[in-house]
Amino acid sequence: MTLAIPTDLEQKLVDRARQRNVSVETLVGEALQWYLRLEPGLIDELEAWQDVREEALSIVEEGSR
Repeated sequence: MTLAIPTDLEQKLVDRARQRNVSVETLVGEALQWYLRLEPGLIDELEAWQDVREEALSIVEEGSR
């Protein structure tokens, strides 16, 4: 399977794989396995928390201008 991902995400994967001393393919495989083991309700909750985080960062960034 081939998957196109944004360049910034690719660099983060490369950096993290290097930190863990594994291949990018291994890291992506582990991440997918972890994600697929999560319960759907937990995924929804994590996404909601990510939305809250992004909104908070936006507010902080606007306040520092």
